[in-house]
Amino acid sequence: METDTPPTIPHELRKEFADALLHLRPEHERRREYVLELLATVLLALATVGSAWTAYQSTRWSGEQSFQYSKANALRAESVRASTEMALLVEIDTSLFESWADAWNDNDTRRTEFFERRFREEFRPAFEAWRAEATRPDEPPEGTPFTRPEYHPAPGDRSKELAAQATAFFENARQSNQNGDNFTFCVVLFASVLFFAGVSTKLLHPSLKVSLLALATVMMVVAIVYMFSLPQNIGFRIQ
Repeated sequence: METDTPPTIPHELRKEFADALLHLRPEHERRREYVLELLATVLLALATVGSAWTAYQSTRWSGEQSFQYSKANALRAESVRASTEMALLVEIDTSLFESWADAWNDNDTRRTEFFERRFREEFRPAFEAWRAEATRPDEPPEGTPFTRPEYHPAPGDRSKELAAQATAFFENARQSNQNGDNFTFCVVLFASVLFFAGVSTKLLHPSLKVSLLALATVMMVVAIVYMFSLPQNIGFRIQ
């Protein structure tokens, strides 16, 4: 026995029926429907723009992070080279001073003068200040010139300065990474708004539609406030 299957109503015809029924609704229901549709449209538009902007910001901060890390690594390499140069200069100063000390112990004036003439200019102030502390001409002062405050080879100061700059760039890179993560979280918030606002347009039950739009609105406000609380990176670096 064959059963009659109800005819399938085309989608276009169902839409026309729905529109016709909408116009038959009371005025306050039509006004409410219009307000809800307008709110959903505004939320979708704002969420789309917000998603695009926060994605752009996340990409910008990721690039800033890479630049800062590269700069920090380059500065650390320069600091190591300066430190190595300082070690070589200290070795030269130490070797000449030891030779001078041997000649002084041997009371060989010619040799001591020979080595003194070959002292580096950065070492000479520390050496002279150390010699000035001698209480007796025939006895050496306490300590060595290398512990004097006058002794500070230029590469050592440059190495410390470069290391400090590298640390600053590294901290900036960490902050840039955090900024990128924060903007990525904003993208998730705006995507959630897109989802809830989009789903609300497919619902016919007014209470469900209002609930989803209310949730989307709250998330939109949170996303916008959080987005503008973050540092915006809109400049272009020319290197």
